[in-house]
Amino acid sequence: MHMPPAFRRWGARFGLAVMIAIAIGYVPGQVARRDPRAAKLEAQIDELTAEAREVAARNAGLRREIEALRSDVGAIEDRARTDLGMVYPDEVVLRLTPEEPEAELQGTP
Repeated sequence: MHMPPAFRRWGARFGLAVMIAIAIGYVPGQVARRDPRAAKLEAQIDELTAEAREVAARNAGLRREIEALRSDVGAIEDRARTDLGMVYPDEVVLRLTPEEPEAELQGTP
């Protein structure tokens, strides 16, 4: 069967247009698809950023505490009392230990 050249040209153009349309639909999907390694690395970056914020906050607290211990007599006294158990010579210290609720419930003699 004989086809006129115009039909062949339009058929080739139509086939080419279909192939270009498929490529336009396929290529951006492949380009936009994320690499799983990149997603994993971004998750690690987020975790490390959060950890860095926590460490920075802890460091700021330690800096404030150091500055207080260098300049504030009350802070030095509190630290000596809590950490070292120091008291003034004329003070009487009473240490009370809380009773455990389980011992009360069991009725131990």
